Amino acid sequence: MTIFILRHGQAEAQVTTDEARQLTGKGRSDTARVVGARALDMVPLAQIWASPLVRAQQTAEIAAHYFPELKIRTTELLIPEANPQALLEWLDELHQLQLQDSNQAILLVTHQPLVGALVNKLCGKPEDFYPMGTSSLAAIHAQIIAADMGDLLWLDHA
Repeated sequence: MTIFILRHGQAEAQVTTDEARQLTGKGRSDTARVVGARALDMVPLAQIWASPLVRAQQTAEIAAHYFPELKIRTTELLIPEANPQALLEWLDELHQLQLQDSNQAILLVTHQPLVGALVNKLCGKPEDFYPMGTSSLAAIHAQIIAADMGDLLWLDHA
């Protein structure tokens, strides 16, 4: 299974709540550029999952533009403070139940600190080994969805 992990684009400063923060123009253009450059490498993308926070949903919408046949799905497991181990267990379950074809891929749109923790945990690297700035997109292949079992295929930054 290939897992694409995308950190949301640059967001506006916190005005009301963190959950309501929206992407800036730069965040939108950076995300479109990064995903657009890798869209062909992301086939066969089977699912797009995003955090429920506004900036992640907006980032997922930009990514979905390149995959119009896919609907964005939402899970609390992708919020910034989510547990990376719980996310890995959910991904393994999803892989076993719905994505049994090892050639299929999934896109996760999330936040720091979860995005960095997930990439590094999957690849068996120390914390902050692979930096994940805004609009960073990583591709990881794993036969088994568990810590230390993934191979980083590529990592692009805005």
